[in-house]
Amino acid sequence: MSTDEELSRIFNRVSERHNLLKKMEEKNYKFMRENTFMEVHCIDFIEKMQDTNVSKLAKAFQVTRGAISKVTKRLIEIGAIESYQKPGNKKEIYFKLTDIGREIYRDHEKMHETRIEKDSEFFSPLSEAEKDDMIRMLHKIYDQIADELKRMGLENYI
Repeated sequence: MSTDEELSRIFNRVSERHNLLKKMEEKNYKFMRENTFMEVHCIDFIEKMQDTNVSKLAKAFQVTRGAISKVTKRLIEIGAIESYQKPGNKKEIYFKLTDIGREIYRDHEKMHETRIEKDSEFFSPLSEAEKDDMIRMLHKIYDQIADELKRMGLENYI
């Protein structure tokens, strides 16, 4: 087996197993059992973006406006977001989080913090020099992947 082949195999095994662990951990969170990935991440974007509307969300996720409309309709139905219009602009509809939406957002952030703590356990056997080397290597790999995503027109996934 060539070195590149071995690197590819171990990289994919680590990535797949890490994703499996993440999916298993997500089952511990009520918001992840009751909402789709897209719903939770729409809530995240609405909290972090200014003047969030269907167009901005569709562009961010690189999906159709129709797909986002379905997601936002569901989020309104469950009381996680509400729509509003700006004075003087009756055409554009914007979204903001409700108390329920902010709770989902906080739980999502907490899940990510917990994941970082768990990942730290995996890195604990490494020396600081090994961690620094790994960071440099992963940045190089990430940059290559980012370039490929740009070539494919998927800049929003970078």
